[in-house]
Amino acid sequence: MDPASSPEEDNPAFPGIRRILFIAGETSIPGTTYRCYRNAEASRHAGFDARVQDCAAVSYDDICWADVMVLWRVEYSGHVSTMLDLAHQEGVKTIFDADDIVFVPRYARIDLIDGIRSIGTTEERTEHFFTDIRRTLLRCDQGFATTPELAHAMHELQPVVHLLPNTYDRLTHRRSRLHPRMREELHLSAAGDQLIRIGYATGTRTHQRDFAVASPSLAHVLKMRPDVRLVLFRDPEGQSSLLALEEFPEFQELAHQIEWRDTVPLSDLPNEFGRLDISIAPLEVGNVFCEAKSEIKFLEASLAESASIVSPTGPFKRLVRHAETGFLASTPDEWTAALLTLIDNPDLRRRMARAAYHDVLWPFSPEAQTRRIKLAFSSLQDDEEAAETSELLLARERQERRLLPVIPESETLFHHDAFGEADVTVVITSYNYSDYILDALNSVSAQSLSQLDLIVVDDGSTDGSVDLVRLWMERNTTRFNRLILKRSVHNAGLGGARNIGMDAAETDCVMQLDADNLLRPDACETLHASMTFGIAYAYPIIQCFNENGPIPLAPQETLGSTHSFAVLGDLPFHPLALVSGNRVDAMAMVAKWAWAAAGGYYVSREAMGWEDFDLWCTLAELGLPGRQVPAILADYRQHGHSMTNMSTERAAHKARVVEYVKARHPWINLTAEAPVQRL
Repeated sequence: MDPASSPEEDNPAFPGIRRILFIAGETSIPGTTYRCYRNAEASRHAGFDARVQDCAAVSYDDICWADVMVLWRVEYSGHVSTMLDLAHQEGVKTIFDADDIVFVPRYARIDLIDGIRSIGTTEERTEHFFTDIRRTLLRCDQGFATTPELAHAMHELQPVVHLLPNTYDRLTHRRSRLHPRMREELHLSAAGDQLIRIGYATGTRTHQRDFAVASPSLAHVLKMRPDVRLVLFRDPEGQSSLLALEEFPEFQELAHQIEWRDTVPLSDLPNEFGRLDISIAPLEVGNVFCEAKSEIKFLEASLAESASIVSPTGPFKRLVRHAETGFLASTPDEWTAALLTLIDNPDLRRRMARAAYHDVLWPFSPEAQTRRIKLAFSSLQDDEEAAETSELLLARERQERRLLPVIPESETLFHHDAFGEADVTVVITSYNYSDYILDALNSVSAQSLSQLDLIVVDDGSTDGSVDLVRLWMERNTTRFNRLILKRSVHNAGLGGARNIGMDAAETDCVMQLDADNLLRPDACETLHASMTFGIAYAYPIIQCFNENGPIPLAPQETLGSTHSFAVLGDLPFHPLALVSGNRVDAMAMVAKWAWAAAGGYYVSREAMGWEDFDLWCTLAELGLPGRQVPAILADYRQHGHSMTNMSTERAAHKARVVEYVKARHPWINLTAEAPVQRL
């Protein structure tokens, strides 16, 4: 279904709930985008019709249209009371949504919320606002919250609360990814001003005490490192800073190292994060208000590959893998050490930022939010539906967090970027395939897609194929948007090589191609068209051939077959079909978010060969669907020197592969464990 269209009136999946009205209590702040517009879009992807409406403009017709009303930061009033009365009268379900603890009046104290002081309001006015928000919450049927801490506070007033984190949208993702590409270009050319920028991105003057957590360390580091700049923001209209720096005398003599930037609309925020080498998000640890805040600053910095240092509040501690995807710092010594480590180690800074990007790509994606939204609204159905929904929610909560994709060290031998936006990247993995690599490259060049990215990953070849690829790329730069040749520093095996290619890809969809195989001209375009919202991978039918041409079926194989030649991938997608063995070849188009969700391809030279099968199994465990495209779109070359014949299908190695994959996925029950040569 087109996510923008309205569900049918008799949609059997949601017989009583079809239309969702998101009501914004405050329309002038970014939270409206995070909590209303992005969640409305997720609702459409989940199959509902959804609208966003300013609270003051909600009419009786709006209420009659809706099956569910989601009220975000809606302050109680006579108008809101009437809205809720009418909703109850018309049988409309109501959900209260908040992204801060703004419904506990006793927290309206300056010692807890410094913003009361810094923005010039009073505890009395804030307590009144919190009280009215609380009254709205108490009238609603369920709740939405951005963090477990916030949900816990809401549970005191509302028994059913669904966890819906703040997420990114596709436009934010695309804009964020342009900056790592530009930095890569500057890095390879040794250009740029060589300054290190530490940014504190705050949208309002409400975080004075939060900044004080890190300010002594920041001032100390600026004095130690004259090539470091602290990036702060100001209102472009009145030129007033969003941080009252006069409250921090340690910066009085450091004005020349402070870079002021004008605040920008939320849509332009990726440009600001993209300028930063390091992003900081200090908060008062132990402060109940700060502890409930969302992970949004880490998310937005990570999308643009700005390395982060954050305070160890509950949400940050659960998300950030310390010293792997970012640094957690609480004391001045920890802040100073983290800052200096990232400043003085640019390679570590880049690796950490890249790992953080992989780590946020799935859990904060539109696809993940759509699944949460779908379950939340399903739980509003009858008792049986609520029970089944709860079973799935609880099962997902018990799933262990996946490891990060392992990206072996590599070097870039050729790099071209026209800075356009392609829809698909083809990743070719190659090891000593000089006899075939040019055929594979030419099959990619012949694709019907006009905008295309191509990445070749050589895994330590010794046959001269690297020089062939580099020369071919030099002659074909005008054909591609991005054209990259990478070589693993140490032979990484097939899984490692695939991860190097996936890591370097900057499109949502990535087509896998081994160097001895071929794509037909419409392969990428057709597969990409099938990668509709939420599809993790798509695979075609693949025709097998050798030096004599297409391989004919054996007589016993012709019964029931619709093909006259040997093919792979001719079975429709069903995750349970993986129980008995692999039905999908590695030559498939994979969504990058799905690759990240699964933790990438496994990297093990001792069990090399079933990396693709393992990935499909992991995606099945995550409930992420694949899709078969029933058309022959690629050709699989069978020859005696293929990796399948030289490695995977050797008896001793095959036994190790089977043991390894079965240990990772105990539910599989293979029907054929003996090695079989493809000749």
